[in-house]
Amino acid sequence: MMRAILRKSSSSSRLLRRTLLANLSLFETAAPSVELSRWFTDGTNAGQMSRFSAFERPEMAPGLCAVRGFHAASTGPLNFRASLTSSAQLAVEEYASYDEEKAAKAGTSGEEGLEIAKLGISIEVVSALAKKGITKLFPIQRAVLEPAMQGRDLIGRAKTGTGKTLAFGIPIMDKIIKFNVKHGRGRNPLALILAPTRELARQVEKEFYESAPNLDTICVYGGTPINSQIRQLGYGVDVVVGTPGRVIDLLKRGSLNLGEVKFIVLDEADQMLAVGFEEDVETILQSLPKNRQSLMFSATMPNWIRSLTKKYLNNPLTVDLVGDDDQKLAEGISLYSIAADMYNKASIIGPLIAEHAKGGKCIVFTQRKRDADKLAYAMARSYKCEALHGDISQSQRERTLAGFRDGHFNILVATDVAARGLDIPNVDLVIHYELPNSSEIFVHRSGRTGRAGKKGSAILIYTQDQTRAVKTIERDVGCRFSEVTIQALLYALH
Repeated sequence: MMRAILRKSSSSSRLLRRTLLANLSLFETAAPSVELSRWFTDGTNAGQMSRFSAFERPEMAPGLCAVRGFHAASTGPLNFRASLTSSAQLAVEEYASYDEEKAAKAGTSGEEGLEIAKLGISIEVVSALAKKGITKLFPIQRAVLEPAMQGRDLIGRAKTGTGKTLAFGIPIMDKIIKFNVKHGRGRNPLALILAPTRELARQVEKEFYESAPNLDTICVYGGTPINSQIRQLGYGVDVVVGTPGRVIDLLKRGSLNLGEVKFIVLDEADQMLAVGFEEDVETILQSLPKNRQSLMFSATMPNWIRSLTKKYLNNPLTVDLVGDDDQKLAEGISLYSIAADMYNKASIIGPLIAEHAKGGKCIVFTQRKRDADKLAYAMARSYKCEALHGDISQSQRERTLAGFRDGHFNILVATDVAARGLDIPNVDLVIHYELPNSSEIFVHRSGRTGRAGKKGSAILIYTQDQTRAVKTIERDVGCRFSEVTIQALLYALH
């Protein structure tokens, strides 16, 4: 009875609720009620604690108590609603003909897409998504939802900006909410989501928090005090989102217990390899319970990803929304190129923004941190803009991103630290001030615009001796640039 009342408390008092639950558990341990005895015993062996397959209570450190006492009437799988996996295949087949303009209207139109309210998922998730204007699923979300709800391991491959976060988030949030209703809330996380960058980790955690505000989530990453993260973990969480490095630190300190994790997600898994996290990722995967659901999302499938799949995923279903399509960018991104010598590049940024952003948000990508600072400083004389790169403190990075999202300034000059994971809505223009080191980086830079079915533009500035590199990007990405001349640009503005 007391637990039911506590669980109904507002989400703004989650910390207090956790503390009260922990104290209540101590009381219950000392004087278990008849109701608790019925919860923690099975019908065939009275007096013995029932164990729900892999949901076993882990050993706790002295002085700590586990809040969640797992219990169930049977040792079978959780009875979450799901229909046949063939529905996912249907969504994959439909993707090739998916109309981007209808996708953009999916939040309001009643004619296209799969209505979230009719999926049988938690009303809490449905209501929270509706408040964000999300009432229907994009293709990858439709394709992933059914098999994920059935508990299948998954490999999701999709173009940048097609809604991967909600693709794995909706099934996980729904399952955890239903599990907590049935079994009570606990100290240790039920889901772990790994991301290659702090920015992506923060974005994923924000998506979870906004879509299921009554779940306790935490985002853990380096560059911020670890003690506050340890303290929050001590109160108990449902979902941990973080970078592999900080997760490893917390594991070594004994502050993070992964013994009850039922869902593991690797988001932007290919980028884990690019930033050197492969060893940490495998260490974390090895520490998880074997009885779990594993979901992996990646734009590309390098050999390391294939190796992880064989070692750690159980007969995974591949949901491939890219297939043999050479075009690796989301639909709706218009591509332009403009030739300029090294001395004129800075002078054409303003006209490009005026012509193609038309007052909207713009991200300008440079190769080096020093160049980002210099360009932002020069542009600040005429525009409201800020720089973003790895040498900027985490707190300043967060303030900069918040200012950009909220429209306090509309131009962000960034290194490739911002090329992945930043889900900033309504970016109208991406400018490649300097050529990226690879076609893959070009895809992820450009993918900051044209997200979720919306339209956007990406402009590549190059010198004459980089013409071959531009052709290489066109071949690798499967795209074609519309060439713009400086003369035509200036003429259009007068």
